[in-house]
Amino acid sequence: MSEITLHIGIDNHDTPQGGCTTHFSILLIRKLLQKGVEFIDYPNLIRLNPNIPWKTRGNGAVVLRFRVIEKQLEDLLELIRNESEAYTQISRKTKYRQPGIAVFVGNNIPNEYRWLYKKALTDVVTLDIALKIAEKTQTIILSNKQNRGLIGALSAIGGLIDYQEDYTFELLAYRIIENMGKRERLVDELSVKRVELKYKGYLFSNYDFENDRMVITPHGPDPVLLGLRGDKPDILVKAFGEIKVFEPIDFWCVFRTNQATDAHLIKRNISTLRPYQTGLIEGEVLSKPKPEPGGHIRIYIKDSTGVIPVYFYEPTKKLREIALKLIPGDYVRIGGSVRPPSSTHPKISFNAEKLEVIKLNRYIEHNPKCPQCGKTMKSAGKDKGYKCPRCGYYDPNARKILVRIERSLKEGIYTPPISSMHHLTKPLSRYGRENNGKPFILINEWCSFKLTGE
Repeated sequence: MSEITLHIGIDNHDTPQGGCTTHFSILLIRKLLQKGVEFIDYPNLIRLNPNIPWKTRGNGAVVLRFRVIEKQLEDLLELIRNESEAYTQISRKTKYRQPGIAVFVGNNIPNEYRWLYKKALTDVVTLDIALKIAEKTQTIILSNKQNRGLIGALSAIGGLIDYQEDYTFELLAYRIIENMGKRERLVDELSVKRVELKYKGYLFSNYDFENDRMVITPHGPDPVLLGLRGDKPDILVKAFGEIKVFEPIDFWCVFRTNQATDAHLIKRNISTLRPYQTGLIEGEVLSKPKPEPGGHIRIYIKDSTGVIPVYFYEPTKKLREIALKLIPGDYVRIGGSVRPPSSTHPKISFNAEKLEVIKLNRYIEHNPKCPQCGKTMKSAGKDKGYKCPRCGYYDPNARKILVRIERSLKEGIYTPPISSMHHLTKPLSRYGRENNGKPFILINEWCSFKLTGE
């Protein structure tokens, strides 16, 4: 009997009453395993552009990839459709929940999907573009074609389709039905701190040591109890077993993700920037940092194509403090996103999420001193030299003097505290630990329920 490979993109199954796309995905995995499917990858948790204003929470979609006997296809498609409708029925009355499910059948993902993923990761994708690609690739749509969730479902199919891109893992554990809706998660903070220190080099972004704060537990009504992040799935499972949890766990599952990889930060020229894009800009600091109301800092950056104001907002904490130390002439690379024009900001601007100081300016210019009285002279006009305001001495050949200064700022990469980072932002601890080019292994115990059927 012939086998086929299915790639199922799922998005927007969040509900105001506590639903969650990853939670639905695991419930669906349980059903699929009972049908005897063979998974060829961990469920993929694909984060898309964090700057999209109409996203739901972390703007994440899920892709399930597995093999199945071809004659089972129709039955499985019906199962997936029915499970999705049952899960989202509670939220039918709200316009904000538009679930999307798309199924691509085949071993090789078309290049159109790779393009769509990169576009949705770094820019704005409209529904009509996503649907055109679905039609061209003969993708099966199992949800309403007008649902915005289809954008994420279709886009995610093209992500993490091989191991050449950097990837990470997250173990997500879920609450029992009785505890869904309760905001406090009964997870021992000290045990999380100990695990993060014990498995340093394998785990990341689970505890914010700068602010002495646990960051693995969400705060909303969704069913997620905790999310443990790391580079190796077997270490995640081991570390999870050492975390003290004082409430029942319904089930857990390991996801392979594009989180903490900087996948959304592609190099862009300032002149090409458009609203809601993400990217990396590189150039010279033109202005002294200016504090503004609300606690944010503004500087201007220039590259060979243009100039743009860059904002470091209060939640970035130490990143904002580093920005205050910049001076004109510094050369920097900034990762972030494009803010559209508004009534208070009539032109586009750039919101910083990480900063690399490439080269420091170690000299500042001073007006020359008067050789007769020692007073600082003033410019007599462009290319006209300098004149002393006290004694009147004039030198048509005088020029500004370069003076070397000491800088407390160091060249290097700076990021916000862990608790203020986007899901996609790569923390400093992952530099040099990237997984691109490293094949992954599907461990036996990647979900808490039996993988051979029940």
